[in-house]
Amino acid sequence: MDTVLRLPLRVRVRHPLYWKWLRFLTFGRAVPAALFAEMGWLQVGRVAQASGVLQVLPRVLYLLFCCIPVGLYLTRPMPINRDGRLVARAAAFGGTCMQLFIGAFVPQNRLLFEPSDALIFFASVLSIAAFAFACLGLGYLRRNLSIIPEARTVVTGGPYRIVRHPLYLAEIAAAVSLVLAGPYLTPVFALVAFILLQGIRARFEERLLLESLPEYTAYQKRTHALIPFVW
Repeated sequence: MDTVLRLPLRVRVRHPLYWKWLRFLTFGRAVPAALFAEMGWLQVGRVAQASGVLQVLPRVLYLLFCCIPVGLYLTRPMPINRDGRLVARAAAFGGTCMQLFIGAFVPQNRLLFEPSDALIFFASVLSIAAFAFACLGLGYLRRNLSIIPEARTVVTGGPYRIVRHPLYLAEIAAAVSLVLAGPYLTPVFALVAFILLQGIRARFEERLLLESLPEYTAYQKRTHALIPFVW
């Protein structure tokens, strides 16, 4: 790609790799970076409204979880392979945006039960652990981060020694904590759909990685997908 970019503009614009690079800059870097920047900006207000450590800490960690990908997306290299099918894209963007959309735009309907103080405390601790685990996962995944299935390198360090999809595990745990603290009807149904979507995303990613990176086969055999020691 560097060779193409060094070509004179009149030659460069006739090269298919140049337009592939421009598409990647737009949809592979700028768009996902803008999405996470918007998510982070929305979270700033929630952090300002929080009071007490059990409210402030998970919101700050979630803000960090939104901000880190902005820099990662803006600097990540092109993938060696990607799954551009509509079904894979739909599952990826649905899994990424569902909880944000449900919380911001969909009425929560009735409360299924009144959560106890102990349950709210447990949900807060679970949320803190989930977002901290997610930030740790980002620290190891780095510029391999992607929304739709893409293949670059196999990451096996840190939380990836435990499960192959620690970010999905963390996001599911965070979603569970939100439902436990506010068990409204709509988020409960959304949680079930969210877990199914994350499982589908994991399947799409694994198929692509097995096809693109031979070393992924051995890594898959010695680790679990989402739940340690279970699946």
